Amino acid sequence: MNLPAQLFALAAALTHLWIFTMESVRFGRPEVHAMFEVRATDLAAVRPWAFHQGCYNALLALQVLAGLTAAHSGAIAAGQALVLAAGVSMLAASVALIAFDPRRARIKGLIGQGAPALATLIALMA
Repeated sequence: MNLPAQLFALAAALTHLWIFTMESVRFGRPEVHAMFEVRATDLAAVRPWAFHQGCYNALLALQVLAGLTAAHSGAIAAGQALVLAAGVSMLAASVALIAFDPRRARIKGLIGQGAPALATLIALMA
């Protein structure tokens, strides 16, 4: 696995771990749930969904980190497969969220979520 692919994959994993902390750990803070346009009155109903989504993002990040670890341990094909699978999932989720946001209010954040995964996939193909 080439160095740019590894660096982009690491950036994608760190981005998704940050998203995990926002959705699963810090979601109750007013500045965090407001970032997701969730009113305080809706917090009790939305928080389980946010926690679940955060866990999903953490698992994608861990899949990338496992792939990088496997590649550095000599299992290059397995490592690339893990990074590729996680990268495709990360990018697909970002595209789906962009397509579903009718006001395009969060497009910068969603591009920020998907761009490292897209760069990883491009670098893997190089």
